[in-house]
Amino acid sequence: MTNQAITPYILVGVDGSPAALRAVNWAADEAHRRGLPLVLANVVDPGDLAHRAAVGTSDSTFATPETFGREALAAAEQRVAKRHPSVSTRAVEKTGSPAPALIELSCDAYLTVVGATGLGGFSSILLGTVALALVTNGHSPVAVIRGAGEIGAIPRTGPVVLGVDGSEFSEPAIAWAFDEASRRSAVLTAIHAWTAYPNAYAQSYALASGIDYDAEEVEHRALLTERLAGWGEKYPDVRVRPMMVSGSASDVLLDHTADAQLVVVGSRGRGEVAGAVFGSVSRMLIHHAPCPVLIARNHPTHRAV
Repeated sequence: MTNQAITPYILVGVDGSPAALRAVNWAADEAHRRGLPLVLANVVDPGDLAHRAAVGTSDSTFATPETFGREALAAAEQRVAKRHPSVSTRAVEKTGSPAPALIELSCDAYLTVVGATGLGGFSSILLGTVALALVTNGHSPVAVIRGAGEIGAIPRTGPVVLGVDGSEFSEPAIAWAFDEASRRSAVLTAIHAWTAYPNAYAQSYALASGIDYDAEEVEHRALLTERLAGWGEKYPDVRVRPMMVSGSASDVLLDHTADAQLVVVGSRGRGEVAGAVFGSVSRMLIHHAPCPVLIARNHPTHRAV
């Protein structure tokens, strides 16, 4: 463990739960791929009695939250050291509400990683509080680590799936997805979901008003091509599989994550308005995807290592 400040870093929330340990594994792999240090953070919420129940630790029922937090951090450090001895780590203990504490730590983070479920501060309401707070108000991209089921293994093979919505918010996601696919030697499946008639009313209106939805479909295909243009030159080793799929973005992306090792989508920025715009696609993925979900913000090369 190193005690000096190390930036930028990959930040991962640690609470001793199986989900958090999977997040540590994923974050350690990512830190190894990128040559970045890893900051392991445990946040003790004094008002959260659930944090007093340790998993797999003998005689820990009556342990203080601080003691349990230190045990969780020590176990995480040992896990990283065994998995990737070359990855530098730093353990951080915080007291307070987990979301604000992790948001503060994300200021210098290259990427923030959290498990899909957990104990104590990272409890079963995680996706309604901590992860969503990080996505809307954090200072780095966020990876929510999901597997096949609550205790399932994290996928290590398969394509990287990218959701392209056509807006400028897609650009960070495109950058992250190409970079991840390159580092993982994975195929990149770039998907743009489009629905000509979202409902019967829209179809009736289109027919009555003479709207040419075939022409709009052509425009959407051109938009996907335009968004991906130039990235193949930056990442010539990445094989790209562009897909234009009819259907809601949430359903389409979820369907294509069945055999994926990672799905990447864009963030709509920060603040309360951003939280409202964050929308159904990312929410659906971080709750139901069978693989890790990366909500992109900045380009992977924006921060110097």
